[in-house]
Amino acid sequence: MTVKPSAAGAAAPPQPLVHPEAWSLRVDQLEYLETILMAVAVGMLAALGNLGFRRLIDFFSWVFRGLEWRALGIHEHSWTLLLIPLILLSGGVGMLILNYFFPGDVLGYGFPNFLEMVNLGNARIKRRWIFLKALGAALSLGSGASVGREGPIAQIGGAIGSAVAQMRRLGVDRAKVLVAAGAGAGIATTFNAPMGGLMFAQEIVLMGQTELANLVLVIVATFTAVVTSRTVMGEAGAVFHPVQFHMASYWELLSYGLLGLMLGLLSAAYIRFFHGLGRYVRSIKQPQWVKLTAGLAIVGAVAIVLPMNLADGYPAIGQAMQGKVAAPMLLSLGVAKFFTSAISLDCGAPGGVFGPIFFIGTMAGGAFRQFLSLFMPSLLGPRGSYSLIGLGAFLGGVTHAPMTALFLLFEMTELNYSVALPAMIATITALVVARSIETESIDMYTLAREGKTLAIGRERLVLTQLPVSSVMNAEVDVLPVNAPLHEVLRVAGETSQATLPVVDSQGDLVGLVVTRDLLALLAGGTELGPLVNAFDLCRRNPPVVTSDSNLDQAAQLMEYEALDELPVVESPQGGHFLGLVARRGIAQAFNRVTVSLSAHEIGDRGIFWATGYRVMRIRIPAGAAGRTIRQLDPRASYGVSVLAVQDAGDAIAGFAPIAPDRALKPGDLIIAAGRPADLRRFSRELEEPAAKASAAPT
Repeated sequence: MTVKPSAAGAAAPPQPLVHPEAWSLRVDQLEYLETILMAVAVGMLAALGNLGFRRLIDFFSWVFRGLEWRALGIHEHSWTLLLIPLILLSGGVGMLILNYFFPGDVLGYGFPNFLEMVNLGNARIKRRWIFLKALGAALSLGSGASVGREGPIAQIGGAIGSAVAQMRRLGVDRAKVLVAAGAGAGIATTFNAPMGGLMFAQEIVLMGQTELANLVLVIVATFTAVVTSRTVMGEAGAVFHPVQFHMASYWELLSYGLLGLMLGLLSAAYIRFFHGLGRYVRSIKQPQWVKLTAGLAIVGAVAIVLPMNLADGYPAIGQAMQGKVAAPMLLSLGVAKFFTSAISLDCGAPGGVFGPIFFIGTMAGGAFRQFLSLFMPSLLGPRGSYSLIGLGAFLGGVTHAPMTALFLLFEMTELNYSVALPAMIATITALVVARSIETESIDMYTLAREGKTLAIGRERLVLTQLPVSSVMNAEVDVLPVNAPLHEVLRVAGETSQATLPVVDSQGDLVGLVVTRDLLALLAGGTELGPLVNAFDLCRRNPPVVTSDSNLDQAAQLMEYEALDELPVVESPQGGHFLGLVARRGIAQAFNRVTVSLSAHEIGDRGIFWATGYRVMRIRIPAGAAGRTIRQLDPRASYGVSVLAVQDAGDAIAGFAPIAPDRALKPGDLIIAAGRPADLRRFSRELEEPAAKASAAPT
């Protein structure tokens, strides 16, 4: 008998164990998941690109140092070694042909330019670099130029990351991370070192500036790249196979400290020689092809005596790490690479500097061990161990990237932590010594001397475009030059200012009374007689800025002079006092910049940065096409700063700093900053040519 449940006691329909909404993702979660998948794709593509690049190097090595080498009949211990320069010159012909069709994208050491594009630009790397950097560097390495493959590998991976970011129309910040992820993935694949690739992306490409969420993308890309490489090539994908690291005793740590000291000195010398030679080569008034062929001929001449110096010298590095190279040869090869790598890259051969750094550090480490064995033979480990540590220490000293060097060493030794203490001692010592002599790394040296620094963010770059007048306070307390002591004390006690400008009867700045100096005099019991006046108490020739100085300059000057306020005058030589710029005002402007840049990515609102000072978007009309910022001169003519531009033909690129000689195009969108009336005058100036053209009789 079946009993039907009553309506009141009807059984409830079965409920799912998990509510369907629990499986749904928010939009931001879906976007982040998509970005993770993009990082996986970047890692896989960078690994495959790296493997293809290796095959390209092998092909050109077979062509130049295989087929052509045998065709010329070059043999060891024979006069035919004199023909080696012809091998390099034939490779140079290929480089010049490639450069003819793609000028500016092939020749020379381009990694600093790559870093500038990532950190100071919009992180859009040319897609053709994926092929051009590979082809140019493969020609260079295949023919025997004394360059490295790591810089091109990083640029190839970075171009892949940029291509993926452009395909998905990502913003500049996220695109920058994918570029760094691609670069790190390329390095990780080369050395079978995912953490080393991660540190390379973080320390060198991103300059240590990234958020944790973005760092996850780099980790995903580098580990994906190594997994892909190992799947395709197995463990044979690693380029170096050092012997087991061995340390005789803990007393040996002293020798590694001395090794770090020596390599620190050598690092600073290499940085300065590399860039000094580059300046000299650029000063030579000869065509590029003359410089390239001359440089390659010199490298070829050295190879007549030391053929192991050709190309990146990875086989020689491997032999040195296994202790199979005699001390005189270690020293000779290190000195040869020191000079020929700088000559190759400065004369225009495509390639990177990591390979030469590895080579020099390895040879120097092994040679140094042999030198120490003359004094303490029983306290030293094998020569290969010193070559391994020398590689890391010299890398840290030249690139100023110690974590990259350390993790590469750990992973090359398969996480043998007995290498940790010697590696840290030598690397940190080398870094400290190198930085005490030369503050810039090999990649930052030229940029620093051009007035560029990658250590500042986009917001501070915009601050360089803001004049002091935007935050200057003209209504401040001042002291007449002959103000008596009691008047100085009264004003100092009533004002909130940290400084009191002292002016003469014409209003010109005479000096600056710093209130803390005044308090120190009173607290110290210094005798201040009734005849003492403001002139006696002030600092003469104080640091000053003009109303046209930018806020970044003012902030740096405050830091150097340990002041919270600076007087603003008519000219750098002094003159009429205009007001004060305070550290707090600059900080407020900095915060407004951060808000403004974020807001302008999503809307068209005007953002006020200071009293009466704002930024706005201006669409370039057709009549202003072809004009440049240098021609318009908005700062001098209207008191307006043009901060950034978005190209009309590439709206997904976002805003980027504008070059003064870039021709404006119809539809370009610029961000301009200034006072509202000045912005309106500037906008009308842009539209007037169009209005005049439409009103002109036909």
